[in-house]
Amino acid sequence: EAILIAATGLRHILILTGGSRAHSPVSYIAECARLLSRHFSSVSVEVYALTEDEYAALAGAGVDGMTMFQEVYDEQAYAPLHPSGPKSNYRFRLEAPERAARAGLRSLTVGALLGLAPWRREAFLAGLHAWYLQENYPGVEVALAVPRIRPQLGGFTPTETVTDRDLVQIMLAFRLFMPRGGITLSTRETPFLRDHLVPLGVTRMSAGSCTAVGGRTAGNEEVTGQFEIADERTVAEVKAMLIDRGYQPVFKDWQPF
Repeated sequence: EAILIAATGLRHILILTGGSRAHSPVSYIAECARLLSRHFSSVSVEVYALTEDEYAALAGAGVDGMTMFQEVYDEQAYAPLHPSGPKSNYRFRLEAPERAARAGLRSLTVGALLGLAPWRREAFLAGLHAWYLQENYPGVEVALAVPRIRPQLGGFTPTETVTDRDLVQIMLAFRLFMPRGGITLSTRETPFLRDHLVPLGVTRMSAGSCTAVGGRTAGNEEVTGQFEIADERTVAEVKAMLIDRGYQPVFKDWQPF
């Protein structure tokens, strides 16, 4: 998988696990990071919430960034969505990015899964979360991701509608609120919308994404992904779009020492 992704020119990678420590223990994630560091200059993780010592262990294995979606910032809405298990601890998840910053990770991305609660409040609280991290950890690169819930394995239906116009308002408000903050736009959105959102302050776009385990290797083409991808363009096609619009695609902006 790493060899195939690296062949596209990408040098930053984000790896995900489910929420089970039994199936994806920290030792396993660290082993994956060490392998990936051979092919990528930046390795980030989007995994269950860890302790500060566990984030430090991942940093020692080559991880330099993390993404943590609180999923829903409204604590009353959070409880029924996460009724049991480690993920039910709202504050432990909320404080995970700060633990990662203290452990030495240089890049943090936070956000809500838009559609679980009224979007204006969720966007406001996600922005405050990002601002808090930027103010208290000035040496860390902080970004906001704005994913809308897509049809996914399990068939969960969001309770709130977030239109394209709403998404634009969220992005513009965040860009005005945090001029130095990053904005990450994923392949959950359509090619048409992503192309037109680029001028609104987007700093990072995923490309050639796959949400299925082993989805790139031979024989796994039919594996079911976690959720539907709306922008299925290749890395080369997204690169060409950015160049056509007068932007410089950057595949690498970090080199660990």
